[in-house]
Amino acid sequence: MFDPLLALFPPWLLITPLLGVIHGSLFFIIVGRRPSSLPVYLVLGIAAASLFQTLQLVSPGAPPFSLGEVQLVVTSVATWGLLMLSRIAGL
Repeated sequence: MFDPLLALFPPWLLITPLLGVIHGSLFFIIVGRRPSSLPVYLVLGIAAASLFQTLQLVSPGAPPFSLGEVQLVVTSVATWGLLMLSRIAGL
């Protein structure tokens, strides 16, 4: 049913928002203060993961560290770094 729609997007465009949601929610569980900051962390996580994947700072490597075109380590570290900066900034 969704196969024609999924074929329109590159695979990394479907994977990185999921990574952003995962890291945003983990960040909230570990260092979150108030419940109202969860949506902020989720949006920042999605944006950061997609942005750093778009920049392609490192080419995809071996399967444990990449998922198709997505470099998992770089995307994860960059997302956590941006979330930490947002936390330090007071979000």
